[in-house]
Formats: sequence, C-alpha cells, structure tokens
Amino acid sequence: MPMTDRLKILSVGGGWVVNNRHLPSITKNPDCRLIGVVSNQPARAESTAKKFRVANYHDKMDFQIGWQAEADAVMIGTVPDTHYDLARMALEAGKHVLVEKPMTLNTEQGRMLAELAKKNNRVLAVVHNFQFSRAAHAFRRAVAAGKIGRIRAVYGVQLCNHKRNIPAWCDELPLGLFFDESPHFYYLFRWLTSGHCELLNASVWRSKTYKNTPRFVSAEYVSADNFPVYLHINFDSSLTEWHVLVVGDKGTMDIDVWRDIPIYLPNDGVHTAVDISRTSMLSIFQHGWGFVTGGLRYAAGRHLYGNPEVLDRFVRAIRGEDSLTGMNPDEGIAVVGMQRELIEKAQYRD
Repeated sequence: MPMTDRLKILSVGGGWVVNNRHLPSITKNPDCRLIGVVSNQPARAESTAKKFRVANYHDKMDFQIGWQAEADAVMIGTVPDTHYDLARMALEAGKHVLVEKPMTLNTEQGRMLAELAKKNNRVLAVVHNFQFSRAAHAFRRAVAAGKIGRIRAVYGVQLCNHKRNIPAWCDELPLGLFFDESPHFYYLFRWLTSGHCELLNASVWRSKTYKNTPRFVSAEYVSADNFPVYLHINFDSSLTEWHVLVVGDKGTMDIDVWRDIPIYLPNDGVHTAVDISRTSMLSIFQHGWGFVTGGLRYAAGRHLYGNPEVLDRFVRAIRGEDSLTGMNPDEGIAVVGMQRELIEKAQYRD
C-alpha cells in the first residue's frame, strides 16, 4: 500500500463494540476508508452499513467477493471464539488484521496467528485500547513529571451489575464474563509492570446463577520491581465500576476506566485536617471536571476510550513504523496466557 493511500478496511461484526468503538474510529481517521461491513446476522450487517453510510455489506467474510477482495485490512469485533478462524482467514488472504481482545481463546491459537502474520509479512495487532485512553495518558504525564514517584502497589477493581447489557454469549466463554473483560486489566497490568506480572495466588467463587461466570475473582501478582498487583472482580454487584489505582510514594492516581477520568492525589503527609481537605477538594474537582469534559466528548462522538489511537498505531505499523507497543501479537498472547493461568491455577469454591 503506497504511503499516501488511505487504508481500505473491512469491518467484521455487528455488535456494540463495532458500532460504538471500531466504526466511529475508522470513519474519523483520515488515513482510513471503510469499504464495507460483515455480520453473520444479515439484519445487523444491513443496519450497520446504513448507519455508517457504506454501500457494501454481507453476512459472511468471503474474499472472492469483489469489494471484500479489495480490502487492505480487516478489523474483527466478533465473539471471542471466532477470532482465530476469522483472523487466520484474513491473514491467509493477505490482509492485515486488527482483532478485538481477547486475541484468541488460548495461547496456541495466538502463536499460530503470529507465525502466519510473520510468514505472510502482514501486520497483526490487538485492540488493547484503555492503555491509550485519556486517563492513561494523564497517568503517563504524571509519571514524567515525577508526581507518582516509585510505584508501591497497583490495584485493579471491577464491580459488575448484571443488569448491564451483557451479551448472552459471554457466559459461554471459559470463566464466562471474566474471559471477555479481564484482558483490559491484564494489558494494563503489563503496561504498569513493564511486562512482568507473576501470579502468586488466585481464587474463584463459583456462581449458582450463571453457567460459567463466577461471583468473584481475586488474584495477587508481583512485578519485577517487587511491588504487589491485586486484581478483584465482583460479578455479583449492585454497582458497575472499573478502576485501576496506582499507589506511588509521591502520589496516587485512580484511572477510572469506565468514565475515562484520571484523579491524581499527592502524598497527604501526616493526614492533618488540611491534608484531608486538600485530598477531598482535589478529588471532587478532578472528578467533576472529568465528568463534564467526558460528557462533552461523549456528546460529540469522541469518547472512544483509546480506540482511535489503536487504529492509528495499526495504520502506522502497516506503513513500516514500530508502533505496536502494548498491542502486538506477543502482548495478545501474553494476556491470553495470564487469563488461562488464573483459570488453571485458581482455588475454586462454591
């Protein structure tokens, strides 16, 4: 593909993430052109195509079809257990591939895709988007300014209310909803630990309500710098929240993942009334400001949680840049490996 040409992208999938994250990112990128959509549900394929004003749509990926054959790249946003087959088909047809997390259901599938991409000289990347969100970049700036200092601990906490719009297929995955959503924690943990996050122990509390999705998942990890990383997911909650809290010796930052709001709080010293008041006021102001600015971004269709940068890095990689840090095949395989390790080594209780 010549450097000046727009990347012709075929989007696969017709669900929420495709319509609300992938396609808005593609249509807003001046280096990309959406040439059509594919969904195994014909009505979704048609409605998605009409929504994004693209003429081409089909109920299956088939590179014998003219407009699909023209694609330079395929962006996959389907159910996780279809990722491997679709990515393999696209790579074998000579297409670059950007696939939603988790990359595959197991590490063997991931390694096979990575080898195929290398053999065919094609780019393979994974949508590990929250590390490129507004809140994540605020954390990077805080680190660069010396506001965090030495990291002492990282906490990943998710509360999940099942009244959310959760697709039924999630409960069919290994450990259910955990397998679909935990990749976000794992690639963020790997980013914050420079790629080394060793499992120490884990526990899973089974659910009597859901087939595979548990009530609780907890795990403790250790980084190469010998600070602890804690994971706790509550799938039996009355609230939906998602936070990564990074505690440093100079300051602490809460990355509010759902709202994409960063809240930085400096070391509060001896915890006097003045210190407590400062912490409270800073929390209130930063959350309020993040809520207002995030709301404006949402209203303008720009609240996309790092997906535009994921797509931009994918395009740059196709053009020869080394731009896939945190979202390359090795990272996708490592994340799936962490998921599988917890499933295999956790202690289970009813």
